[in-house]
Amino acid sequence: MPRLFMIALMPLIMASCGAGAHRSPVPPGISVPLITFVFDDGNDTDYIVAREIFATHGAVACSAITTDWIGSRDHLSADQIRGLRDSGWEIMSHTTSHPNLRSLTEAQLEAEFSRSKAALEGLGVKVSNIVYPYNKNNELVRRIARKYYRSGRGGTNAANTAGLDPYFLKSYSNKHDLPRMKGHIDRAYAERSWIIFYNHQIDIKVDLAERKGSFIPGEKLRFSPSGAIGRYEPPSWYLFFGSLYFIPLSGTSLVGDTIFGETSGATARVDHFLYDERAQIGEMIQYVRTRYADMRIVTIDQGLDILGVPKKE
Repeated sequence: MPRLFMIALMPLIMASCGAGAHRSPVPPGISVPLITFVFDDGNDTDYIVAREIFATHGAVACSAITTDWIGSRDHLSADQIRGLRDSGWEIMSHTTSHPNLRSLTEAQLEAEFSRSKAALEGLGVKVSNIVYPYNKNNELVRRIARKYYRSGRGGTNAANTAGLDPYFLKSYSNKHDLPRMKGHIDRAYAERSWIIFYNHQIDIKVDLAERKGSFIPGEKLRFSPSGAIGRYEPPSWYLFFGSLYFIPLSGTSLVGDTIFGETSGATARVDHFLYDERAQIGEMIQYVRTRYADMRIVTIDQGLDILGVPKKE
């Protein structure tokens, strides 16, 4: 008899335990395929390069900003952040100091999330969603994120399907492989899912010939005869390789151009292009526009609206 009594009580006990657990709202099925572009960290190329790409195609994207970096070298200024907002972009949090959130205590997570949101909203922009630095998150991170944000974006290289967890949005890193990225878009459309691509700083990488002298990080580069202008931005390991990285500021550089460093006086010739992120992003948008007319290019917040995810009060 006692055993039968306990069996009878089990459904009530389980229901009671479940009632106190916090569950993320589960949105209904995705009725229309969606695609979103997010630019992590708050690099100034969000404003000086990406904004023009998306405006040309009548689309918008998201800028996820690490607030301690606002106004520092190669990062967005307060005015540029407001300029992105005015262009229809969504401004997202990317924490205050860009830590590995899984290594933080609950109090530290509270500080990263609350201070980042407050700093951005202090600039006059609305902030509803967050991107986890390095895509690192766990149940504690997601639980604290729920207190401040409508959603949180991680990684996992997958698309979002029906029943997604808003605090564990999946995304793909936008690699320098256009056919592969188009393949991801094809699958997302076929499956009627929501695909999110994330980028960082937008640059172009070229191999050089006839190099003379050393370019200075951050200096303006002039390309002749194309007339293009760029900004030299080498990664920390650049000196070990024979390539050059630059931010495209205006015009389109060409194979055979001679590069002049405005400050250093260094020169080189463009031998061939290894990748061009500006061109690739434009081609991805155009691919969606021409091949999948009903696939909507949305911000994170717009995607959540379409899926019926409740707004954060």
